[in-house]
Amino acid sequence: MTAPGDRLRQLLEDFRDRCHVPAVGGGVVTRDGDLTLDVVGSRKRGDPAPAAIDDQWHIGSCAKAITAVLYARLVERGDAAWGVPIRDFFRDLSGQLGEGWSEPTVDEVLVCRSGMRANLGLGEMLAGWKDTSPVTEQRTRAVVSAMSRPPKGRGAFRYSNLGYIVVGAAIDRITGMPFEDALRMYVLDPLGITSVGSGAPPHIWGHKPRLRLGRLVAGRASPMDPANPRSDNPAVMTPAGRLHLTVADWAKFQRVFLNQGRPLLQPATVEHLLAVPPAKRPTMAMGWAAARGRGLSYGMQGSNTMWAATALIDADCQRTAMVVANDGRTRILHRSAQLAISMLRLG
Repeated sequence: MTAPGDRLRQLLEDFRDRCHVPAVGGGVVTRDGDLTLDVVGSRKRGDPAPAAIDDQWHIGSCAKAITAVLYARLVERGDAAWGVPIRDFFRDLSGQLGEGWSEPTVDEVLVCRSGMRANLGLGEMLAGWKDTSPVTEQRTRAVVSAMSRPPKGRGAFRYSNLGYIVVGAAIDRITGMPFEDALRMYVLDPLGITSVGSGAPPHIWGHKPRLRLGRLVAGRASPMDPANPRSDNPAVMTPAGRLHLTVADWAKFQRVFLNQGRPLLQPATVEHLLAVPPAKRPTMAMGWAAARGRGLSYGMQGSNTMWAATALIDADCQRTAMVVANDGRTRILHRSAQLAISMLRLG
């Protein structure tokens, strides 16, 4: 990792001043592994304790790409396969699943085109914060909830957190261990990633917005104690977007896509993960979105409304820019993409 560049620090300082976030971090990693990284601001609003380079940050739905890579690893090991009907993973739930799930495949779930609805219901989310049963059991109940009714609109894009929970439950069954343990064994440990955890990170506080109206998250945010269960989504959501890690460790994951899968996956597997189904306009691959134009190829963004995370790959797949902030307002998420583009242009 190289020392922070003056131009990167200036971009981060300008972003913090303009957007009034407590802290923002940014890093640019190259195919060769060179990483320029910096962070400015405080761990929580109104507290002088500065955010540090080695702090962990919540990456929200950017975790979906990590879940997809875990499934891909199982395919390469021969433990799973592409094109498998999603129902086939849940033979133990025979009789509890609705009609119509014998055709949508795991691939369709991962690109959000299976007909799976978007999210757990509000009641299920509220119950999830109080649920102390093993998370594998929670995911099994989520599968029944997700698939007790027939798929709706199969083939059309519908962004689905619930679909990634279902894939997590499939991984529980494929590996015979909880998704979280399988993730560490097959993805994180081989890449030397040691900082990943679930839920709100321990040191930097997320900030809860004043207003939520549909997808709009607005209003100067207040700090949310990581010890509060509602500082993140319920544990059942982990495969869909409940991971935190350092930016340096996130860069190790990003390099898999800059190096055609090395040292974790085969090039054909990465090609499969990044394939965007035909559509009138580019949508989502497996955890990534097509990001054509402005010198980009692919991108991802994530937020649990208290954090914002963005990663953008340049058009030549030579460099990835990553931005993290402990403020999940909608405008922060949008402007962090603009910041990442500026970081890629630093050269």
